[in-house]
Amino acid sequence: MKQNVYKLKTKKIGQWELPIKDILLNKIEQGEDLGGRRIKYLKGGKSIWADDLPEFAVSEKVWFIDGFLFVPKSDKNLTYILENHPWNNLHFSIQDTEADAKAELQAEKAKDEVINLISNSDKEKIIATAMAIFGHSALSLTQSEQELKLRKYAKEKPVKLLQELKSKTYESKYIAALAFGKGVVRTNFGKTAIIWNNETEGVILTLARGESGISKLGELLSKRTDESEILLTAIGENLDKIAINLPKKAVSKETDKDAEIKHLKAQLATFKEGQKKTTQITELQKLYKEKFEKEVPLRFKNNEDWIKSKLTE
Repeated sequence: MKQNVYKLKTKKIGQWELPIKDILLNKIEQGEDLGGRRIKYLKGGKSIWADDLPEFAVSEKVWFIDGFLFVPKSDKNLTYILENHPWNNLHFSIQDTEADAKAELQAEKAKDEVINLISNSDKEKIIATAMAIFGHSALSLTQSEQELKLRKYAKEKPVKLLQELKSKTYESKYIAALAFGKGVVRTNFGKTAIIWNNETEGVILTLARGESGISKLGELLSKRTDESEILLTAIGENLDKIAINLPKKAVSKETDKDAEIKHLKAQLATFKEGQKKTTQITELQKLYKEKFEKEVPLRFKNNEDWIKSKLTE
């Protein structure tokens, strides 16, 4: 018999009852949303909706046994309840061996990729990456300690770390960390502001007590404003004056200062382009909400073409 297997997120020994009695699900009839309605589960019943069933009908109890629930695919009523239950993907989820295998494989590949990135990074890259991920506390560690901490984090949370390293937010944090790590900027004596590390000691940003300089500077750089554009340019110009040691490609012979500066400028250009695209998506999301009086569906939230097509309907 073909069946679906549902499993609890937290392993449990013994029986665990699926709440049904006080659960409300949205009832859709002929395309019209009738809002939340009480449900009942009757095996083989004509409906799950309480108002379609005899008033005296008692809902059957549904039990997970040792963390698992086996449901025949022919049981449409229970399947519908489980798939639409507010606790689905919160306290339980459908078991998908292929999806589980893919998730595990993704984690292993992410681990390999992150470890490879770390292994092929030089001292400056390790410092900047550790600062971007862990903040100023990384500066108190030796290079070996920084690399060890990154490797341990990569083994514990490989997918999360890889996502962080590839995110637009990371780019801003990395540039901020690079600016701190290379001595372009620093915090003042009282750690109340980020200042230029030169004779002017001009204030870039003020800091509240306990705020991270890297996070605060990264936050500013991630915004597409005139201020952030000017700041990015100024940081780039200051870094131009320093021999920057970015990760070297195994197949590349460009190891001199000009190649390194070119690499940094490409990073800054990519970062700016990412900011521009994020702004465009945000504007489209606002237009969609104004037109349809609801948010863009989650699965299409960052699909620029889909949103545009809906706005032209």
